Amino acid sequence: MDNNQVNQSCEKCGELISSKTLPLSSGINIRPVGINGPLVAKIPVVLAQREIQIDVEAEFRLKEPFFEIKRIKKDVFLTQCRLLPRAGAIEDGVPVSGKLFISGFVRKNIEYATADCVDKKVVSGRIAHTTIDTPFTAVTEVFYVVPPIVNSRATQTEIDLLSGCSCHDCKDTIMGKSRCDLSFEDSIVFTEKPYCELEGVSIIEEDLQRDPVCYHSAPDVQLFNKIVEKMVIYINVKVLQLQQVSIPAGDSTPNKPCGKEYYNQNK
Repeated sequence: MDNNQVNQSCEKCGELISSKTLPLSSGINIRPVGINGPLVAKIPVVLAQREIQIDVEAEFRLKEPFFEIKRIKKDVFLTQCRLLPRAGAIEDGVPVSGKLFISGFVRKNIEYATADCVDKKVVSGRIAHTTIDTPFTAVTEVFYVVPPIVNSRATQTEIDLLSGCSCHDCKDTIMGKSRCDLSFEDSIVFTEKPYCELEGVSIIEEDLQRDPVCYHSAPDVQLFNKIVEKMVIYINVKVLQLQQVSIPAGDSTPNKPCGKEYYNQNK
């Protein structure tokens, strides 16, 4: 047998469990049907949309010294996106902008090469990985396309009750405000809480390998213990609120073409 060949048992090889070709299922296109206006609907309304730039610098170590970074896969997650509706500018009693508080983290899966065996001309090792969450926090001002609906609690009112006597036994009748019974009225209208949708993310990053380690037997081979990352994160976020919207009457012409029929008529 050739020394360059490896004899491996068939028991350790992979196995094809199943494979089949799926046929195309037939069907028909159905146009959704809804009620015609005018009507009032409660729907999400876009208050504002903003691309936020967040600059982050972080420093971290991997599990072991590494020879080279092979790949870094990044994902962004938001843990908080909260709008303060009247924290910004107000013109004629109507809020023009608000403050948006954002928190989250960048999850980075780092694939790196180790140096388990180092010679003068050869470096051998493994491909390992480490997942690290880099947190960030930011506050920005968003300008409304449509102002949010904010309902404030009304001032509490007190109702004076008429009484013909005091709380204790009395000889003479005293007419006036009751000192025993108190009545108050509160008016509360709840506000729909604005919420966010993450539209897109863009990351520009530079990773600097620091804290080098050299081998005495191979001075040209360097390992690193630390990574310093500099990131510019662009987060595109949309702020919405459920509002009641008046929808006017629309075109109620039936049997409009859709799908392939619409394409064939307009090509």
